[in-house]
Amino acid sequence: MKTGFAEELLDELSAHPGIIRPDRNMFMCMLTPVAALEYSGRFDEPLPEDTQMLEEDRCYHYLSLRRLLSNRHARDSRLSPLDNAYEALVSAFGFHSSDSWARGIRAEEELVDMMDASRHPYSLICKFQTYDYCNPGEDLFVITKPVLVIPGAKDKPAIYAWEDANTKYQEEVRAFLGYRKRISRDEYLERSNPVVAGKAV
Repeated sequence: MKTGFAEELLDELSAHPGIIRPDRNMFMCMLTPVAALEYSGRFDEPLPEDTQMLEEDRCYHYLSLRRLLSNRHARDSRLSPLDNAYEALVSAFGFHSSDSWARGIRAEEELVDMMDASRHPYSLICKFQTYDYCNPGEDLFVITKPVLVIPGAKDKPAIYAWEDANTKYQEEVRAFLGYRKRISRDEYLERSNPVVAGKAV
């Protein structure tokens, strides 16, 4: 990828609300070696899973780049109504991954239109994950959120709404070490420190 394209993606990521400040040097080294997607015919390309970590007030924040998306192939890659229904079912059961996020974007006409209209050849899916122990009982809450970067997008609230709809909240059950049960956003906010919760979500 050309250096200028990578810089623009990271500028957009740095301006994204609700995440930590990206490590530009680290992520530039991940983006610039990626081959140009417009010549491959693919909609998305997995990125190396290097992760930036920041500790803050008994919260551990992790930011990683997950998929590079081709804006030029977005319209041709739109999912059919049947596939769209399948993605809604997958999301309802909480199966969130980089693959499901990429497919989910292809099912959202408004997001596809913004990608198609972008002058930049690429968009970006990132993952922002928080391990939150900042609560009176020091319980572990895990928040996993997709971060979608579409350079020049006109309707940022639509992007944020998609991210919120695909954010997963979990609580570790102490009696079953390692098991995390799904909880609602409201339940998480009620039980966690509201100051830290505002940063994490």
